[in-house]
Amino acid sequence: MPLPTPLEAQAFGRYSDSAQIAAYLRALAVASGGTAVFGCAGHSALGREIPVLTCGVADPARVEDGKLRLLLVGSVHGASEAAGCEALLCLARSVLLGELRELLDVFELVLIPNANPDGRDADSFRNGNRVNINRDFVLLEQPESRALDAAVRRYAPAVVLDAHESAVLKRRTLGQEGYLTAFEAQFDVASTPAIPAALRDFATDTLLPQLIAGVQARGLHAQRYIAEIRSVSQPITHGGLTLRMFRNKAGLRGPLTVLLETPMEPKAGQYATYRDIGPRVHKQLLCMRVFLDCVRASAPAIRAAQARAALELDQPTCALNGSYLREPPDAAITLPLRERASGTRVQSTFADHRTVIAQDTLRIPPHYFVTEHTEVFAELLARHGAAFERLAQAIEAPVMSEVFAGGGNPEAACQRIDELTHRRLIPAGALRVPLSGSNRRLVPLLLEPRSTSSVFRYPAFAGLLQHGRPFFIPRGVDEN
Repeated sequence: MPLPTPLEAQAFGRYSDSAQIAAYLRALAVASGGTAVFGCAGHSALGREIPVLTCGVADPARVEDGKLRLLLVGSVHGASEAAGCEALLCLARSVLLGELRELLDVFELVLIPNANPDGRDADSFRNGNRVNINRDFVLLEQPESRALDAAVRRYAPAVVLDAHESAVLKRRTLGQEGYLTAFEAQFDVASTPAIPAALRDFATDTLLPQLIAGVQARGLHAQRYIAEIRSVSQPITHGGLTLRMFRNKAGLRGPLTVLLETPMEPKAGQYATYRDIGPRVHKQLLCMRVFLDCVRASAPAIRAAQARAALELDQPTCALNGSYLREPPDAAITLPLRERASGTRVQSTFADHRTVIAQDTLRIPPHYFVTEHTEVFAELLARHGAAFERLAQAIEAPVMSEVFAGGGNPEAACQRIDELTHRRLIPAGALRVPLSGSNRRLVPLLLEPRSTSSVFRYPAFAGLLQHGRPFFIPRGVDEN
């Protein structure tokens, strides 16, 4: 086998570490004869590089005619979910040196296998700042989340794959009730209601069934992603609906974004390879290859859905929020679990709350003004790649100003108590934030306190809301 991965070279005895992963990607780039280029997407909280390998990408700013660009990301949760990274190393080798080389006739691939190198080397799901980076895509406070968000902007992929794993034993919750989860592969898509319906519907109604059927045809039980089961008495939903997670944030920027999740057996078990890493990598790799097959077969339909989605961005409204609903009111779903003591599979019935409803429709303004705390918001907007300008002199402008409850508790502080349309003096130095492209929906979700994806849902920002005062980020109003 050409160029064994670090995991293979050490006989599946331990996970590849960050230095080994970077060295292996460099070696693949050299062996590819110029087809692949090694680069650095950014650095971790502790200064480790976040390596990126581009395969068949001649120009990051332009996709070759007739091809789709894909971004594949692994191990956002470090060594706690190690198999995605290991599988991506195997996949990269097959694409560059093995039986999958013909994929580069139809794809440009951008691979970020080790998205959380600090967590990788610390055997943790957190980064070096002890933060779960997959909850940081609203504030973008962590360098790893900023690197991933910037990679989506820089490479503008048509499709993103976010590879994860999930422990079947939830020690503090479902495990206490005597059960383990029982699945082999789960898929989900970006599901924030603000994502254009053309893209969201295609992903849900067409691509997801193809992925699930393709994996099941290869012998693994697959299903749409079910949010973590903590109790046999809880309702069942799919994944989170806010921008805090990578897949939702990436999906709002335009790519068709897919979550892959495969299971991890308890660490204390006896396995043929370290922590069962051999079978775990096999499952991830199988799912990744099905993913590539499905995307390849659906390429014209993906392009068409994205073209329709781009037109939707010009619609005058978008939903700030979404929630799960039991519809019909007695809807139920039966899912397999495993008894913890015996390992026996059992069927358990749950209330089915998987219907998503869009809420809090906003008429999108032409722009926002930021009249206070301008340095804080200039930095925040810059992190998200959102354009803005500073007013050189004060102006009087028609605006819509909301009034919020304020206070220290974010949920209470973001309760709207009044709104008014008026002319307002906007001071010199204020920010004017125009809304266009994907930012036409992203910026409102970040800046509107009513949005559950808003920065004001965090204590440091909620504390800026003052009771009874017009909000310091008014919406601009067209004078026509």
